[in-house]
Amino acid sequence: MGNNFPQRNPIRSIATTDDEFTEYSKLKKSRSLRDSTRRQSLTNTSKTSSSRKKISLTRPTSMMPTDAEIIDIRSLRCALPLSDMLINDEKTASNKNVQNENKLIKQLDYIHSCVRKDKGLFGMMTENIQSKHIFSNHEPENTHTLDRSPEDFQMGYQSIYLQTLDGEFIHSYWIPKSDDINSTSTLLYLHGAGGNISHRLEVVRLFHDNLHCNILIIDYRGFGKSSGSPTELGLYIDAQTAYDYLVYKQKILPENIIIFGTSLGASVAIQLVSDPLNRVKLAIFENAFISVPEIAKYFIAYAKSVIGVTKSIGFIYLFDSLPKVRRIECPCLYLTGLLDPIIPTWMSNTLYNETRTARKRHLCEYPFGKHNDLPIMPDYFENIQSFIDELPLITTPSTEQQS
Repeated sequence: MGNNFPQRNPIRSIATTDDEFTEYSKLKKSRSLRDSTRRQSLTNTSKTSSSRKKISLTRPTSMMPTDAEIIDIRSLRCALPLSDMLINDEKTASNKNVQNENKLIKQLDYIHSCVRKDKGLFGMMTENIQSKHIFSNHEPENTHTLDRSPEDFQMGYQSIYLQTLDGEFIHSYWIPKSDDINSTSTLLYLHGAGGNISHRLEVVRLFHDNLHCNILIIDYRGFGKSSGSPTELGLYIDAQTAYDYLVYKQKILPENIIIFGTSLGASVAIQLVSDPLNRVKLAIFENAFISVPEIAKYFIAYAKSVIGVTKSIGFIYLFDSLPKVRRIECPCLYLTGLLDPIIPTWMSNTLYNETRTARKRHLCEYPFGKHNDLPIMPDYFENIQSFIDELPLITTPSTEQQS
């Protein structure tokens, strides 16, 4: 199935062209969804289609938290730079504002196109059960109480809330490594199901010390102190909000951003970097899975026979990563434990093999690694650092927000 021992320099790699996407390419359904009874496409419909759902920037407002600073991401994205605000030509300034809003709507439209639109009768009846098993956001007990803070691990930090594009408040820890933020890489940590960000701080400290990087870790909506309830669409928006915070608020260059996702977070990370507008230095997917229906085959007794006929019918949340990895261009590193009792190793292999358009890719397999202990495996951080060192120096033009 793969390497027998951890390798500092995994040999399975490819290099592709550095051309950027100029538009959203068409997503094809993965084999696990190809025979679905759903008739709605995962891709954007034609602009002339009357059935296309119009994405609006209006949003409900959740109860505003008062225990930390709130960053309104939509205001940051749609606000004009100071140089444009000083322009006397109101028409020019207005056009740029419209361009910012159109770019935001385009990204939201793509996110909406990647989730299931119809719940179906069976899905509506089992929504609570599916949500409980997929997100586990109320486990363990008292999971909405933060046990520790980065200060307990000798890390300087800032506790903030990111107001999402749809009005939720996402609790986050911003942990800078140095005063000069762009002098080192910045890691966006997207955790898996269950628990909250305080339960991941021990692992965050390992990344902080071994990769010497800034770190932003977020709790998805409904997790920890974040508002709202988790959904597939909501988690995708939360990740986009976190990325926007790094680029538009912290002014971090995209070529310095590393996206890291583990388990459920790996699916969220795949969604984030599949959007060509979200340029990053590297994406790391730890113990990634193909889709929820495929995972269900290993946990639900009747699913093996039912899914074989109906595929995704009855599943509200799909997290279907297979068609998305085919459009990823940034360098990708897959990490998987061969003793993982939750996610079969072959799923990471399948996703790796389908990530053909990535500029560079590696797959690292850990013979004694399970689901949550890969960071303590021998050569774990050495493999990551080795992959980073092999990446070519990428220079990108200044973005509008850095002008």
